[in-house]
Amino acid sequence: LVRLTDRLRDIEDPADIAYAASEVLGMALSASRVGYGAIDADTDTLHVDRDWTAPGVDSLAGVTHLRDYGSFIDSLKSDESIAIADVRLDDRTGIASDALEARSARSFVNVPIVEQGRLVAVVFVNDAAVRQWAPEDLTFVREVGQRTHTAVERARGRAGLRESEARLRFLDALGKETAKIVDADEILAATTRMVGQHLGISGCAYADIDEDEDGFTVRGDWSAPGSPSTVGHYRLADFGKLAPRTLRVGLPLIVNDSLAELDPEEAATFRNMGIGAVISMPLVKEGRLTALMAVYDKAPHAWSANELGLIREVTERSWAHVERVGAEADLRASAAALSELNATLEQRVYERTSLLMQAEDALRQAQKMEAVGQLTGGIAHDFNNLLAGISGNLEMLELRLTEGRLAGVERYIAAAQSGSRRAAALTQRLLAFSRRQTLDPRATDANRLIAGMEDLIRRSVGPNVEVGVVGADGLWTTKVDPSQLENSLLNFCINARDAMAPNGGRITIETANLSLKDPAARERDLAPGQYVSLCVTDTGAGMTPEVISRAFDPFFTTKPLGAGTGLGLSMVYGFARQSGGQVRIDSEVGKGTTICLYLPRFLGDAESAEATARPSVDAGDGGGEIVLVVEDEPTIRLLVVEVLEDSGYKAIEASDGPGALRVLQSDARIDLLITDVGLPGGINGRQIADAARIDRPGLKVLFITGYAEKAVLGSGQLETGMAVITKPFVMAALGAKVRDLIDS
Repeated sequence: LVRLTDRLRDIEDPADIAYAASEVLGMALSASRVGYGAIDADTDTLHVDRDWTAPGVDSLAGVTHLRDYGSFIDSLKSDESIAIADVRLDDRTGIASDALEARSARSFVNVPIVEQGRLVAVVFVNDAAVRQWAPEDLTFVREVGQRTHTAVERARGRAGLRESEARLRFLDALGKETAKIVDADEILAATTRMVGQHLGISGCAYADIDEDEDGFTVRGDWSAPGSPSTVGHYRLADFGKLAPRTLRVGLPLIVNDSLAELDPEEAATFRNMGIGAVISMPLVKEGRLTALMAVYDKAPHAWSANELGLIREVTERSWAHVERVGAEADLRASAAALSELNATLEQRVYERTSLLMQAEDALRQAQKMEAVGQLTGGIAHDFNNLLAGISGNLEMLELRLTEGRLAGVERYIAAAQSGSRRAAALTQRLLAFSRRQTLDPRATDANRLIAGMEDLIRRSVGPNVEVGVVGADGLWTTKVDPSQLENSLLNFCINARDAMAPNGGRITIETANLSLKDPAARERDLAPGQYVSLCVTDTGAGMTPEVISRAFDPFFTTKPLGAGTGLGLSMVYGFARQSGGQVRIDSEVGKGTTICLYLPRFLGDAESAEATARPSVDAGDGGGEIVLVVEDEPTIRLLVVEVLEDSGYKAIEASDGPGALRVLQSDARIDLLITDVGLPGGINGRQIADAARIDRPGLKVLFITGYAEKAVLGSGQLETGMAVITKPFVMAALGAKVRDLIDS
């Protein structure tokens, strides 16, 4: 073990680490072959980059299908070490004993590496002769395996960091190079050259799509020495049936080996162009396939997620630069035309207007930066407080568990969970302010909602405050998220209570029907129409005009430090605007405040509380349905999979878009797709769902998202059979969503 530590200390390459550890272990045990390999648990295959062998013994480097050599893979998945003294006599290997002996494995030891309940790697020791393995042999192999796995993963992490740094340096260099170019064709020439040289491939090309989207013309092109140019005009259909269908919906065409993956007829175009592997990245603007960037290599090439992401970003940046130089050219042409009219009154008016617009832009930019600074400072302050509470309680919990002192640990768990809930609430308020929260609008009777909250409001404001409710007769229905409306009303009342402290006073809650026409609608920053108003009036200290002007700014508060986040009114403002309404304040110092929420009228009946209540769902009601879970965060993916399996479902996992598409394009049964929206690998969750429904029409889809991203909702509502659940979510709510979708 000391020798192993010395060998691994200065090695950076993961394959070299695995070989060095295998050599130390093989020589210590006088074995025939030793190796460390990653496991693909979905296909039961062992992937070995490099193993150690005694003289005359063949290597197992490459991909090995473990079930071809017996049934011991199931024991490995259960974190059970395998020690077989004679493959001929063991039931798990008897049927494959001839194949094992042919690979110099008459006896062997397999020790699994399991992370979070999933088999990720195996250390194997083979001997060409019959051998009795001692318990200390297994202990020794497991220790070496754990040290090897740790060293390999650490090296991979460092390699990933180096790759990320190289990517950022390249994008920075590309940006500096193209920023100083004023010609579109020169930008594309520089971009394709730098991308091709950075990736070390045969060529890179940028193409404009024809108006009918059936063909394209290569506009910018770079090819390595000895590789042919791709300049010319082509038809999308010439590259196979998959090319137009994939590119037109905004998904990249990814081919790792054209001869192996495509039919001979479809591979002919690639072969004639000397292309063995290619990524074609589409650029879709306003629903139309506009351009594409392609990187290709004459030999087969397994494109990585980092390469795919780089090409996606470069494609967008190239288009932005092309638009920039086009706009600059148009601006120069306009300036030349206007220079001829210098002596005219129109020219002088134009110049004056331009100066005013620049001044206004500068003012708006300064205001924007001030708001951003205030927002980020407030977020950092509040989240640091919450994270300190969460991490501190978890550290105390870990300490107590390590010491075996279990009494009272519930309070640390409760405190950490409380901090998590407060962080989620803060995030929800930020989303409300930015108008990106996921709303659940329903036809709502505001009078009925206020009546249901009246007791809660009275308890919240305390005995010193008198609460009066004046509900309008025949109040119109409005379609809003009832829970957000309740939060807004409670926020108004608590602010009113604080404004009247410590002596108390009176709060009046009033509703009304309003038909607003110009200029009354314009004064409230609303479109003319019919609205329901909900107003809260207090007899408190009132607000100055300066405070009113900043009342809806995020993190602005007049309360003492620690008494409020300053997000309450900004959240109400975001909710009102997202619901098509507005919120306004009328106040005078010393005479109290009235704050009114205006919501559009809905021509329909309000839903009853019974109609809107969600049915309870039994956690263990799955019937063996198969669910594909696509989530790049391992902890979230593990939780979702465990919830599904505990509920009686079968789960298939994928960590990125390309991996999910491989499963969806297979013959595997999939009853439901659960996917995060933001994913690595250049393909987001909505694109995965759209691509899946091409071959699997009607596939049920549950999106997981931190907010209602446009990538999920687009410009309208979700399609039938699709639903959204926002992070963070309660596991029981996830189970209910899954059961609802599968039963629907």
